[in-house]
Amino acid sequence: MPPPPPAQPTVPSRQRTRRRRSRRGFFLRGLTVVLPTMLTVFVFVSVGQFISRYVAGPVNRSIYSALESNSAGWAVLGWADIDPTDAEFLLDEGSQPAPIREMMVANGGAAAGNFHDALEKYRDDHAGFVRDLTALGIDGEILREAVRDRVGIWAGVVIAAGLILLVGYLASGFLGRALIAGTDRMLSRLPLVRSVYPHARQLVDFFLSDNEVEFDSVVAAPYPGPGIWSIGFVTGNGLAALNDQVGGDKVAVYIPSSPIPMTGYTVFISTEDLIPLDISVEEAFRLVVSVGVLVPEAQVREAATSANRSEDPA
Repeated sequence: MPPPPPAQPTVPSRQRTRRRRSRRGFFLRGLTVVLPTMLTVFVFVSVGQFISRYVAGPVNRSIYSALESNSAGWAVLGWADIDPTDAEFLLDEGSQPAPIREMMVANGGAAAGNFHDALEKYRDDHAGFVRDLTALGIDGEILREAVRDRVGIWAGVVIAAGLILLVGYLASGFLGRALIAGTDRMLSRLPLVRSVYPHARQLVDFFLSDNEVEFDSVVAAPYPGPGIWSIGFVTGNGLAALNDQVGGDKVAVYIPSSPIPMTGYTVFISTEDLIPLDISVEEAFRLVVSVGVLVPEAQVREAATSANRSEDPA
């Protein structure tokens, strides 16, 4: 006996299915709205943390040390209304150097006026251009907090940017170029360093050079194998030794990785195996970064037109 036909879904069941699909559609639509904003915030926060940790942080620490450790820095702190000799920066008795601790006991404690007069005279006698905070009875941690609050974290960013501009200005002159060339030669000959520095320099020059990087053309290259096409940039002529060995005219093609086009592969492919693409370098990079989502509008229209022509029976 054949099994009975399956029961048709009732109207309430269909409504529940539609509601579930609607909720799922709303959720996906919400993700498309929220995720770009979240990713943008994530990128900017990550860049800010990187700058704060590896650029502004070291520069600020150098600024703070320079302000705290010499008489010229103390003069600048005076302009910022910070006096390292104030009582608020005084080390506690247990941490004071022996001469100041004995002076404190002899004059009736840290709160006594005689002690502060004696301490001021002691500091005047022992404070040269270089200032040892501990030897002068100053709590360096408390002073650092006051300096950090007054100077601010962005001082390091501003000074680092100024130093970079200054180095760039000096490097544009004859002496600067000669000094940079000499430094490059020296670093390229040092053991261990020479295995990293030249490649790092080439990478930086490739992406940050003042000379605009111009690719010969954007192509579709059969990589990593026949029948698979990757976006590529023709970067130059091939190697003569390779052409002599295998024959044909091979050109250098850079195959960028998605979604980070700064990494990729350099391959040598015959020119007849490449398909020139009528898109700009910027459009090609957007296509790579978006993992194929941001297709150039002209290419989308042409693809749609080609599809319509193939469906036309005429």
